[in-house]
Amino acid sequence: MDGPSAGFAAAPLSAVHAVARVTLAFVFLWHGVVPKLLYRHPTELELMRDSGLSAERAASLVTVIGVAEVVFAAALLLAWRVRSLPLVASVAMAVITPGIMIGSPRFTPAAFTPVTLNLCVAALGVICWLAAPKPHGETS
Repeated sequence: MDGPSAGFAAAPLSAVHAVARVTLAFVFLWHGVVPKLLYRHPTELELMRDSGLSAERAASLVTVIGVAEVVFAAALLLAWRVRSLPLVASVAMAVITPGIMIGSPRFTPAAFTPVTLNLCVAALGVICWLAAPKPHGETS
């Protein structure tokens, strides 16, 4: 789009990108820190135990995942121009959701089911990617 309307269209898209990216970072930061690192929520441990891990290994993996989520949240904010990062979140959610549904099916009908949470996080990642500024020379 050329002319005066090009700037008008870019401003709302830039706002959508910012809101989506900050929200996505917040989700990863919260889920890394609160249920995994600070409170060691039993559900987090159960999900790991359902995959066949011992209690010790499950606890260790929950810590590793929590730290990875915090690092990913920071990357989303600090590497603002890296357009592909939100898609990493979307792909991760698409990969882990069926695993949870198969490996820990009792969580599927739960009040705060991983199915809807992961679907929303995946969609937010796609929205963020679509609204991100395109690198110079990229048209699609």
